Amino acid sequence: MGKKLDFKKINSLALAQAESIVSHYAPDGKLNGREWVARNPNRNDSKAGSFSINVDTGVWCDFATDDKGGDLVSYVAYVLRISQGDAFKTLAHYLGVSAEPLQEFEQVNTAVPTIPKSPKEPAFKAIFPPPPEAAKSCPVNFPQFGKASHYWDYKSASGDLLMRVCRFDRTTSAGERAKEYRPVVYGIGTAKGKERTGWHWRQLPNNRPLYGLDYLAAAPVSAPVILVEGEKACDAARGLFNTYPCTTWSGGSKAIGKTDFSPLAGRDVWLWPDNDLAGDKTIDALRPVLNAIGVKSFRVVDLNVFSRLSPGESGQLINGPATWPEKADAFDAVVMGWNAQHFATLETQGALLQPMEGDAPAPAPDITPNAESVTSDKPSTIPYGFKVDDSGVWAYDAKAEKHRRICSRLHVVAYCRDANDAGDNWGILVRFKNRDGKEKQLNFPLELFGSDGGTEVTKRLLSMGLEYDAHRESKRKVLEYLQGHKTQERIGLVHKTGWHKSAFVLPDRIIGTTDEQLLFYSEGATLCKLSERGTLVEWQENVSRYCVDNPLALFAVSAAFSAPLVDLLGVETMGFHFYGDSSWGKSTLLNIACSVFGKPDDYKKAWRSTDNGMESLAASHSEMLLALDEINQFDPRKLGDAVYMLGNGSGKTRANDRGGARDDSHRWRFTFLSNGEKTLEQYMGEAGKTQTAGMEMRFLEIRATLHDSEADIKRMGVFNNAYGLMGGAVLTELLKGAMGQYHGSAFPSFLNALVRELEGDKRGKFIASMLSRLEKFGKERLTDNASGQVHRAAIKFALVGWAGELATHWKITGWQQGQAISAAAICFSTWRRARGGDGNFEERQMLEHIRQQFTKYGESRFKRWDDPEESKNAVIDSHVAITAECWGFRRESRTKDYLEGDSSDVIFYVFKDAFKSDICKGYDHNRIAKILRTLGALQPTIEGNGKERMDRKEKLPKMGNKRVWCYKITLSALMAEKEEPENNYQDAAGF
Repeated sequence: MGKKLDFKKINSLALAQAESIVSHYAPDGKLNGREWVARNPNRNDSKAGSFSINVDTGVWCDFATDDKGGDLVSYVAYVLRISQGDAFKTLAHYLGVSAEPLQEFEQVNTAVPTIPKSPKEPAFKAIFPPPPEAAKSCPVNFPQFGKASHYWDYKSASGDLLMRVCRFDRTTSAGERAKEYRPVVYGIGTAKGKERTGWHWRQLPNNRPLYGLDYLAAAPVSAPVILVEGEKACDAARGLFNTYPCTTWSGGSKAIGKTDFSPLAGRDVWLWPDNDLAGDKTIDALRPVLNAIGVKSFRVVDLNVFSRLSPGESGQLINGPATWPEKADAFDAVVMGWNAQHFATLETQGALLQPMEGDAPAPAPDITPNAESVTSDKPSTIPYGFKVDDSGVWAYDAKAEKHRRICSRLHVVAYCRDANDAGDNWGILVRFKNRDGKEKQLNFPLELFGSDGGTEVTKRLLSMGLEYDAHRESKRKVLEYLQGHKTQERIGLVHKTGWHKSAFVLPDRIIGTTDEQLLFYSEGATLCKLSERGTLVEWQENVSRYCVDNPLALFAVSAAFSAPLVDLLGVETMGFHFYGDSSWGKSTLLNIACSVFGKPDDYKKAWRSTDNGMESLAASHSEMLLALDEINQFDPRKLGDAVYMLGNGSGKTRANDRGGARDDSHRWRFTFLSNGEKTLEQYMGEAGKTQTAGMEMRFLEIRATLHDSEADIKRMGVFNNAYGLMGGAVLTELLKGAMGQYHGSAFPSFLNALVRELEGDKRGKFIASMLSRLEKFGKERLTDNASGQVHRAAIKFALVGWAGELATHWKITGWQQGQAISAAAICFSTWRRARGGDGNFEERQMLEHIRQQFTKYGESRFKRWDDPEESKNAVIDSHVAITAECWGFRRESRTKDYLEGDSSDVIFYVFKDAFKSDICKGYDHNRIAKILRTLGALQPTIEGNGKERMDRKEKLPKMGNKRVWCYKITLSALMAEKEEPENNYQDAAGF
């Protein structure tokens, strides 16, 4: 029996000389990219175009006849019209690997004579290296494929461009995606019959440079060189070996003999081959070449490491199900989660490279056993029968005796429970990428697995974009995978922002130290839009500095800093409302405050919302600032309820499915700012509603200008100092642009400083000191007669001022010490004057009601009593018109004054029943009487035992000589306004 022909070997040898072979048997063609395009020698073609051979793979085809083949042996058999065996022998002879004589069919080509060939174009002559100025004209557009999707520049040691390799992503005629690689080099060649000097889409014939010579030249000679297959893998390897130079060559294993490896002389070379048969051949091909140029040593990366270990997210190595795909390289390693820390560990522990001959086996690396860790070093055990790799989760199919994919990759992060002492509501936290590649995180309460076969779990995963495989077992298997997954990682879930023990929870971070790992978790997108742009110094220079000498702006920014102090100091939720005409700049005050947290346009919210929507807004901003723009957009009929809800710090209590109360109502503590053209009382009055004292305390109103003249108000608005600009409107526009560029850096800085201030045993001292300062603020500004409501308000204004002082003390605002507390004092004074003094709100309402009663009905409900008060006569003129409803009598009192002129006053004698039922209707008449007595408008009776009663006995007309009980009220005293003392609010603050 004859010797078996090794077709595989001869085809492999032929590919190394493919260009020579294809041009020998079809000499009238030319190389178009990596395709040799020629006239078919077996057909009488008038021109080339349909017949082509790929010089990299040997695949050939004539699209006109559909003749085709997959290697160069079949190509020779087709061209010469011989059998495969004879073609094998002919090609072996051509390659010089056979001593057998040529057959007759090789000596004479029996193909149909072709049309006479045109003169052959002159050979390409490379200019290497190219001139430096040629780099600017190096192309990235290939005529047939368009613009390159990526390209790699081969540079010299000095950084000059030597050649470029481009990748083109295209779609084949069969609809499949394909990648084409084309080198472009500089030289003299012929294009369209004309010779030109420039860049040509072809490969250098020999002496090809290495990729990354500039990196190689910059690295120390002692550093090993990482040699990989392909430019893409080389770029990835640079991220895995931070301190080592990485390089590759162009053209694959067949081009090793055409590459200049001399820059590697004297260096240690570590080859990272692809995980395929070609990679094994590359090792054998490179070894003699590198030894010939004199490398110091040649080592090979141990690919078995990737089959035994998986990369942990925290840099640890994990022993468990690991897949190292066929043809995988450094780029695949990066995709699968490997990083520089993992490779440093492998190198340190001697597990990265294959042992050299005579070396002892490398010790096993330190690993986390049987675990898949996502967020920590704690082990996480995958259930039996499942495996996980980058492509997804796989479940073992006993019938098919193989693993089948059930879904895309699904990480089990940790078991979760509420971050409180009870630790209830256990769940499992998972992480995955949806169909668009965006990372999603979802917490499943474990109770969902116990109802409806876990249908709710499946529905949520599907709705968020987890990719399930299309077979009936996939959904059930995913549930088994999740329930069977065991992890030691525990995370405490926090469902609202703000303080949690000694740490402050934000949607994107935890500031401070905690006993356990915490995670802010919300199933929906958070409504609190925190963001950072620019540095703290830039915010100070472009935004914060313009608040100086502008008390309302100082107060607004200080209010932003006060939010995390509200619950810390035990102060009730604080609300402040800036009111005034349109275009004063009220929204600017809110924007400046919002810039502490993020971009004002994103962070600021609108009053236009439903009750439930307002609850969600408040809950999402717990212990941070809530800024509500344009109160006029809210339903005035529900405005009072909304103010109570915001100020009380909790939403509605809702029932569970059994009729009981659920403990999941929204809760919050914070500072909120509002603006509008009118006061709360005015808005509610339009809807026929009445403001209460509780609303006033929860919604402290500040007139949004400190100017008195209309001209100043119109020009300056909310500002006192326009910093040399034309007015407040120009400063507003300046700040608007600045706040869009610089925002969000102040609040994290404030929190970090605050957390440090509360560390250890300093917490109690800090709180006591702050409470003392708040109390002092009120004592210095209020008299003993000030009502409790005004004292409550003083505490809130003081907290805002001292929050600003804290931020100044911690170098966050850039202001001078004392400016924030002074601004708070000015705003407090403005509020007191607008409300009418230091009395209780209810007393002011009562007094206002009584004044209206006497001004509206003083003439129509009281009969005229013309005799002066000094007269003892109790007789009235019978001709005076009779009142439709009589509440008593009015008696005029006159005073002569020759200097100022005469004046008169009116004394009302009010029947007891009329005072109680008509004048004081809706109010406590006893309390009103005492208010009038305190005001000096009501004359009480002092009885013999010294007790005082508010009514008195008077001799009234038509009552005979019998005296009757009534209330005696003086109109001038009733209508008098109490003057408030002026205080000096130039505070000096210091810490």
